[in-house]
Amino acid sequence: CMPRYPFRIFISYSHEDLLLPQIASQALSDLGYIPLWDKNIRPGTSFSDAIKGFIHNAHIFMPLITASSSRRPWVHQETGYAMALGIPILPVAVGDLPGEMAAELHSIVVKPDFSDFAEKIAALDLEQLVLGGQKEAYSNFELSDWAENRTALLVKNANRVIGLGFHGRVRQLASLSSFSIPDKDITHLIWEQREGSVPRSPYHRDLLRQERRALEAHAQVAGCDLVIDPEFCLERNGKDATQTRLRLLLQFLESPAGEQARVAISPRARSGNLTIVGDWFSAESVSPRAGEGHRQTVFSWHAPGVLRALRRFDEGFNEILSEAGLQAEDSRAFAVRRIREILAS
Repeated sequence: CMPRYPFRIFISYSHEDLLLPQIASQALSDLGYIPLWDKNIRPGTSFSDAIKGFIHNAHIFMPLITASSSRRPWVHQETGYAMALGIPILPVAVGDLPGEMAAELHSIVVKPDFSDFAEKIAALDLEQLVLGGQKEAYSNFELSDWAENRTALLVKNANRVIGLGFHGRVRQLASLSSFSIPDKDITHLIWEQREGSVPRSPYHRDLLRQERRALEAHAQVAGCDLVIDPEFCLERNGKDATQTRLRLLLQFLESPAGEQARVAISPRARSGNLTIVGDWFSAESVSPRAGEGHRQTVFSWHAPGVLRALRRFDEGFNEILSEAGLQAEDSRAFAVRRIREILAS
């Protein structure tokens, strides 16, 4: 049978029922899902902030409704928080169906010892629950109007995922990608060569270097899929600046960190800038004119919505490779050859 998509499922429970989330977590892991609960909180982290962060990034919110949890306001508060964020909710009731807020939701009922929990979860179509038209809440989005803010948020969110103990495949549609940014001290000559006639501030250079490092940390573990256009010329920066960026990108693709890269070459890369890290978050930018930096970047942390964006990206990526007659595993070598040809011309 087809492997299950590794949905992140946040388990909300009463601490009087500590055995139940342990059983549920193990069963979800055995089924191929990723359980999240307060056991995942790292020492020194704010408890309430960590819980909110897990709920923000969950595909499914799963409250365990028992006689104990129904008397505890915190489980109801977490459920209300998930509802406000537009996170799909799957209550698991022990014995009787839950009342109040969760009563309006589709619930599954399990035995008090949870012995049938795995069987009942396995029978569910969680794809339909996650992608079946759930509305996205405004609180899952943030708009950045300036390139510096966009970079700072990209770094913050990429590092936050690593801080949770996860890495995600980097998917990016951009003319030359974040891997054309130098990982060098901001006073290094390479920055002037890259920027050409449009210099950046030291602050922006430092942020860009952090962007490169944060995304490379993900790519080194989980790989990356890039849609680029190496023939694109940054006219306002100058031809030399474009060639410098191409050389930087080439160095990445030929480095150990770039070994898992897959690359699709297409003019579509000029249409904007989209970055998706795993299915944790997405950042989509619109530029006033091509080559003039990122403006009006929309960040989303709504896991079902990010998953939809990820699948749309994959469809487009595979379509480009198919039109070029390329297999994904051959695409990096093809891109390396093409970049070398452009640099030599």
